[in-house]
Amino acid sequence: MLISGANPCTNCIIHNSDKIIEIFINIERQSTFAKLIEQNKLNNKTKLIKKKDFIRLGIKNDRFISDIVIRREKYKPSNLDEIIKKNTKKSLIIVADQITDQNNLGNIIRTALLMGADGLLISEHSSADINDVTSLTSSGAVEVLKYHVSKNINRTIEVLKKSGYWTYSLDMSGQEMKREFNFDKKSVIIVGSEGKGIRRNILTKSDFKISIPQENVGGIDSYNAANSLAIAAYHFKISTF
Repeated sequence: MLISGANPCTNCIIHNSDKIIEIFINIERQSTFAKLIEQNKLNNKTKLIKKKDFIRLGIKNDRFISDIVIRREKYKPSNLDEIIKKNTKKSLIIVADQITDQNNLGNIIRTALLMGADGLLISEHSSADINDVTSLTSSGAVEVLKYHVSKNINRTIEVLKKSGYWTYSLDMSGQEMKREFNFDKKSVIIVGSEGKGIRRNILTKSDFKISIPQENVGGIDSYNAANSLAIAAYHFKISTF
């Protein structure tokens, strides 16, 4: 698999150098990445090529090539046990229900990582793949955040509940998340697609349905999925200090 873009490739080198097969760098910009390559002992996997030759590598998103491309192993999901925190008092896990848009999924991954989430759960079906596009849209955050692909989200949520987590579904009909609202220290925040939202069978089994305060503006009925998560995850952080 080929990934491109300065941020995604830099994060791959820093966090997953053992997954790298080959690195291609624009010969005119080799000094930009020289220290990073040296520090991670990747000189023997690095090839210097001319900018015009990048297109021959087969990058699908050629306008994002920048000056570095990496051939790496495919992304692999984690087991659920690797994400669940059984021996800690505080933990946040994100569930992305039927997020099919790669931009949304990438932004959710980036937000989840920066907000300190322990992992992301996505459904096996009706979900965008974790691939080279995710690498771009998450700005490389997919190299760090653990993710689990669930065959049955409802059953997976039941496992999380048995492990001490409380589930919070972001839904416009839910309780408004005001200043005095507090998350449990072990929480699961569930976010759905912008069109369909969270599936009803998941909503009904959630411990809480919550909504984010917003102004009433004609023609714009809600935040996008990644922004909703960012607001909720930040509230989790400040309410669980």
